Amino acid sequence: MGDEDIYAEEDVTGGQDLEVGKKRGFIPAFVLKSLKWVALGLAAIIFIVTVVYFTMKIINRGSAGQTVQPVSEAYADTPPQYSWYQIDEIRTRTSDRNPATVILIAKLGYEKDSKDMQTELIAQTELIYDRMRQHLAAKTMAELTPQNEDQLKEELRRKINGLLRRAKVEEIVFLEFNVFEF
Repeated sequence: MGDEDIYAEEDVTGGQDLEVGKKRGFIPAFVLKSLKWVALGLAAIIFIVTVVYFTMKIINRGSAGQTVQPVSEAYADTPPQYSWYQIDEIRTRTSDRNPATVILIAKLGYEKDSKDMQTELIAQTELIYDRMRQHLAAKTMAELTPQNEDQLKEELRRKINGLLRRAKVEEIVFLEFNVFEF
């Protein structure tokens, strides 16, 4: 009996007695695999954040001297909230020798939720429409340019407010304002 008998008596396990199904160490294998994947995920996140940080730092390198411009007081305030009343399309001709056609669709802004103003505007709609049409017809084509639009709005606002008793129109906006020369 030689060496062959000695090896035949030993287990294939190398002489150690291991039982199948028991855990080998302090932490089970599935926990180790889970921790490995969590660590890989965290490493990937850290790598991505680092790359983004340094990329943004390089991109913004030249813009360090930029500052935020202060907002003008004229733009800092929010515009007042109005209720709006629409005037139907007004068509008229200018007072020029060769008259041009004027087409206007406007909205009148008044104090928000003012029932008195709404009632009065509805009652005076035809008169307001007529006064606006007459005012536009008295103008020449040169007076109805975009440069004079604010002045025209103010003139119309004063004319309309002259017709009203209870409340006043605060703002006029033109939804459509066209002057066609023939």
